Amino acid sequence: MTYFDNNATTKPFASVQAAHTEALVRDWPNPSAPSRASARVRAKLELAREEMAECLESVPESLSFTSGATEANNSFFAHLASSAQPGDEVLVSAIEHPSVSEPARHWFGEGVRLLPVDSSGAVDLDVLGEFLDHTVPPLCVALMAASNETGVLQPWREAALLCLERGIHFHCDATQWVGKLPSVGLSACDSFAVSAHKFGGPKGVGLLGSKLEHRFVLGGLQEAGRRGGTENFPAIEGMKTGLAEVTGNLSGLPGRSSWRDAFEGSMLENFSGLKVLGGEGPRLWNTSMLLMPDFEGLSYVGKLDKLGFEVSTGSACSSGGSKSSPTALAMGFSETESKRLLRVSSYLEETEEDWRSLASAFLEARDQLESESAQSTVISL
Repeated sequence: MTYFDNNATTKPFASVQAAHTEALVRDWPNPSAPSRASARVRAKLELAREEMAECLESVPESLSFTSGATEANNSFFAHLASSAQPGDEVLVSAIEHPSVSEPARHWFGEGVRLLPVDSSGAVDLDVLGEFLDHTVPPLCVALMAASNETGVLQPWREAALLCLERGIHFHCDATQWVGKLPSVGLSACDSFAVSAHKFGGPKGVGLLGSKLEHRFVLGGLQEAGRRGGTENFPAIEGMKTGLAEVTGNLSGLPGRSSWRDAFEGSMLENFSGLKVLGGEGPRLWNTSMLLMPDFEGLSYVGKLDKLGFEVSTGSACSSGGSKSSPTALAMGFSETESKRLLRVSSYLEETEEDWRSLASAFLEARDQLESESAQSTVISL
């Protein structure tokens, strides 16, 4: 099976699997216990924090280990709400991942203002400036670094500067950026979220980088009192290993966008009416979001799976569900069109030949769907 759903999760690197296994065997003591064995694990944990801070161009004291980006995003909004006043508002981009948009709505309700995107799927900085200079400025701005669906790169560094100039907190969900592009500028964010399984690390571990001193999981003094509960050191060691490995490979990755571009060129040539969401602007080198001209996305997913290729209909949090893509809706596409979306996302293992083979598989999948449709009395979209 050739895997093209890496924006949902990546395969753990071999080095990560080895580091995780070794830590499970050798470093199983509780880092918070007073024994010498526990002290050794605690020292390794703090070393991992320091090494990841260097990769993320941040400071160790600002990093808290979490179960992933979803927890990091949720904890940020819960903390923000704890000190909010009636009438306070937050500004959230219309394309945010549900782990940002849902807690924002939960804690702030009608106080959530949506920052629109343009036809390319990117936030306009002039529009952001107008929002920030509103009579009542927002408590915070939440803008992802790169779209998990389209791969469109957002002007998060510039947005962080605009917020800094006005004393407004800037939160960045950097989940899709870290491990694909250099982390230069993350330290300018007041807070940011990272998830290990997006860059070859294990699932169930991530980071919240924050300049705020707040407790977001009660019940212990771990993580400098910010997040209670015994740290999952084996997973943390795996995350450190994965981040270090991919950081050393980042320079050559953007060049792989030519493989994706050739794939899209073939698709546009062979599928009349096909659209590439965000194709006119800067994107992650690994991501292609396709609006198919015929048949629902899930139909293609099933056919491609049988042909040996794994793709998705969009965010893993909504695939197979009834919700439409928030990104597609924000970009002006209808709910019906949203059902014809497919997301293709590669990572380190996928090759140029894999992209070419995928384009050929799409043609075969369409032929099968057309044949079945011609023999069926059921109308297919």
